[in-house]
Amino acid sequence: MRIKLLILVTLPLAGFNNSFSQTVEHNGWIFWSHQQKITEKWQFSSDIQVRTANLPGYINTVLIRPGIGYNVAKNQTLTVGYTYLGTWEKENDQMVYEPENRIFEQYQVENKIQNITVSNRIRFEQRFFHQPNDRFFAQRFRYNIQAQFPLIANQEFTKGMYAAFQNELFLNIQGKSKINNHVFDQNRTYIGLGYRLNKKLDLEADYMFRYLVDKDVNVRNNVLQIAIKSSF
Repeated sequence: MRIKLLILVTLPLAGFNNSFSQTVEHNGWIFWSHQQKITEKWQFSSDIQVRTANLPGYINTVLIRPGIGYNVAKNQTLTVGYTYLGTWEKENDQMVYEPENRIFEQYQVENKIQNITVSNRIRFEQRFFHQPNDRFFAQRFRYNIQAQFPLIANQEFTKGMYAAFQNELFLNIQGKSKINNHVFDQNRTYIGLGYRLNKKLDLEADYMFRYLVDKDVNVRNNVLQIAIKSSF
């Protein structure tokens, strides 16, 4: 069922909005994800991302996303949190700063089939934009599915090499006229290789294909990412 859903999500995107002009970008991301257990039911989570611009030589995006999660079941978590997204773009040899603040709510289910971990996540975002000549509000829906497969690892998969796959779909549910005039916002698909140093720390190197729809152009974005994932 998950495979069928993933095919339905990803296949139509290859030809989406072919009538629009296309542009290709290349970026590098550094990503740190952490989960900190507070009690048996409560946990703190945080993501930090640093992204380079398409033009080489400078960092143009910083993302900080803390959240508080509640374990409604052993494999199910409800999380609420805040996201800061700061973007710096070069315009006429000047740097223009555009911050975005978000509130998010998410539900995540994690299942294991032997040593294979499959995770499904639904996230809603309330987005507050602060642009030089405009401030507006929008909402977005995100669906993420990811899987982790041990390749060369010990039997308990507490140490060793693994492969990772992920796909995430983004849909505008409010304020699309200010974003791109479309319900479809973007899709991200990535594959990666990782090494589990122990049950609390993973290191990954990933390739991500990111497809974005703007008002007058579609962006095909190739991203190389280094990820650190910790849990204590």
